[in-house]
Amino acid sequence: MVITFRVMVLDNCIGCGICWAICPKGVLIGKLRAKAVVASEEQCMGCFSCQYNCPFNAIIVKVNPKEVKRLS
Repeated sequence: MVITFRVMVLDNCIGCGICWAICPKGVLIGKLRAKAVVASEEQCMGCFSCQYNCPFNAIIVKVNPKEVKRLS
């Protein structure tokens, strides 16, 4: 079974670039001083590096809700 993840960028993102620079799979992309964009959510491996390293708590990574139902 493959677990997929949901990646969300909140409105308080200031475009510092930490999340896209640290993501090993290139899930997030952007330009400096512009809100990050989720480019390839299906590539997310759930390492949570983007979420843990965001100084503005603007990134949320969750297990896809469909997977939670299937696992329970």
